[in-house]
Amino acid sequence: MQDKTIDNALLALRKQIIRAGGKGLNHVEVLLRQRGVDMPRVMPPKRQDAAKRGHMRLLVLEALIDGPKPLTGIAEYVSARRPEIDYSVAYTRCGQCLAKLRNAGRVRREGRMWRNRR
Repeated sequence: MQDKTIDNALLALRKQIIRAGGKGLNHVEVLLRQRGVDMPRVMPPKRQDAAKRGHMRLLVLEALIDGPKPLTGIAEYVSARRPEIDYSVAYTRCGQCLAKLRNAGRVRREGRMWRNRR
């Protein structure tokens, strides 16, 4: 195993212990100091995803139930139902989601409009 891999595993373990309030932080930090690894002083909070796995897909498909919509309309629908998602983020994520749904054969694009495949 490479030293870099061990260092990264110890840093990840340290982060997990800090975020969960677990035991053994002193032991992990001693190991990191012995290995000469610089430890960040402040641990950033764990990022909260705005949508759970598959939730964006459901929102996008729900937006298309009423009929075809452009990407901007779908992004507006999503950002209206999920106020914690900024419109620009919703636009990007909806575009990514539509591409995946198109590859899976669930939606199709006709010009600028997206529609469910029936």
